[in-house]
Amino acid sequence: MLLIKPEELSVNDSMCEIQVHGSRDFPFQGYINENRSLQGEGWHWHKEAEFLLILEGNIRCGSNGEQYVLRKGEGIFINCGALHMAGNHSDDGRGKSVSFVFSPKFISGEDCGLLYQKYVQPIADDTDFKGCVLRQESGWQTETLECLRSAYALCKEEKWSSELLVRNALSRAWAILAEQEKPDSGIYAEKSTGSKYEQRAKKILKYIEGHYGDYITIEDMARQANISRTECFRSFHKITGQSPMEYLTFYRLSQAAYKLRNTDSSITEICISSGFSQPSYFGKKFREYYGVSPLKYRKQCINHGK
Repeated sequence: MLLIKPEELSVNDSMCEIQVHGSRDFPFQGYINENRSLQGEGWHWHKEAEFLLILEGNIRCGSNGEQYVLRKGEGIFINCGALHMAGNHSDDGRGKSVSFVFSPKFISGEDCGLLYQKYVQPIADDTDFKGCVLRQESGWQTETLECLRSAYALCKEEKWSSELLVRNALSRAWAILAEQEKPDSGIYAEKSTGSKYEQRAKKILKYIEGHYGDYITIEDMARQANISRTECFRSFHKITGQSPMEYLTFYRLSQAAYKLRNTDSSITEICISSGFSQPSYFGKKFREYYGVSPLKYRKQCINHGK
């Protein structure tokens, strides 16, 4: 199947997504994203490149310390290895998008060939170029978005020739991007410090994922990256646009929401296992993020089949 709903986000110790996208013979997968959470998926990265197209509502995306609200018809390109996130922006939770995740070799063949070296490698190997926002503000962006719409239509149809035509559509989108020497809408890292901040942020994210159910302080997070408390704030905010404690709260709530959808544990048990010591505070923060109480959220998920 060319188009599926994504599984629960799963990452390894370095926050690299471990889900296999497509297959060795066809390293591409299209995903329909219908986020229930206002925050969506957490920060992560993968070796593949990704194009994302907004189908309904508004989606909030982030990369390299910048966050963008993308509206219906707009999109974003995420380069290989770039730490990023995406989630709903509107309070009604109606944001919907389609993402195309693929190995760069999907459009060029092996890395010893002309197509890879001329068109793919200059983008895929540029660690300072994290991605590019695609709005309908210029000719090349509009043309790229049209390629993504074509790829989406082909994924839904799944005709005999769909695999070839989807590759053609994404190859055209990549070629348009490659023609732009330095896109005005690009997301760039500072050459001297970007990698340093990103590696620190990945270490802090790894610690949060492994210890979100415990009592965590800023000092605990800073210790993981061997930096000061102040530098912990600076490095994490530089990459994610959030403070470490803000992200910790989000991650705890996202884990609580997952447990509400997929376990029979009591709300009090979920509260404690997700890192909240007081059920009243847990309920307050959950309503702030999800718009409903934990109990109502669970009932809604049951009624909608999760």
